Amino acid sequence: MDLSEKQEEALEQAQKHGGRLVRWKQGGYWTYAEAIPFGEDASDLEWCCTTNTIFALVRRGYMVMDDWKHCSLNTEMNTTG
Repeated sequence: MDLSEKQEEALEQAQKHGGRLVRWKQGGYWTYAEAIPFGEDASDLEWCCTTNTIFALVRRGYMVMDDWKHCSLNTEMNTTG
């Protein structure tokens, strides 16, 4: 099954940042912990993706929801291509 460009980017960002992404605020954006700004706007994030992107990766088995604020790469899944 092919992944979208945004899904591939989310996997790459997770790999670069310890295999984990975090939910930003209460909204529908996910990022890596170091990218969370002090500002209030999602445009202040260095990188982010939507909840839809994360849930699609979870459904396909590439990521695992640790809880509602954190997700991790599925170590049993090959995410390198």
